[in-house]
Amino acid sequence: MDTEVFTDIVEEIRNTASMCELSDEPLRNVSAWEGLQCGRYMNKILEHVYELSQLYRLEASESLPNALTSLRDGLIEQDKIIARSISGQVISFGGKE
Repeated sequence: MDTEVFTDIVEEIRNTASMCELSDEPLRNVSAWEGLQCGRYMNKILEHVYELSQLYRLEASESLPNALTSLRDGLIEQDKIIARSISGQVISFGGKE
């Protein structure tokens, strides 16, 4: 595994996800809808969308990269354990060399 490439990808995920932020300006401009029953309902939906987008940004920019980094570290440790368990003997058709 090329850990440098993997790390670069994880950091790109972290940086890109942290930049994905919805402006809250649309929520400030919904007063025209307040007089309508469907408008009040749509306001609640918009508020929920914004709450979920903040949660998504947090998860995608922090939790996911941290989990992927832990996965990488675990794979590296497994590689080390496996490498230590392999003997240096080469076996040919005639027996050990």
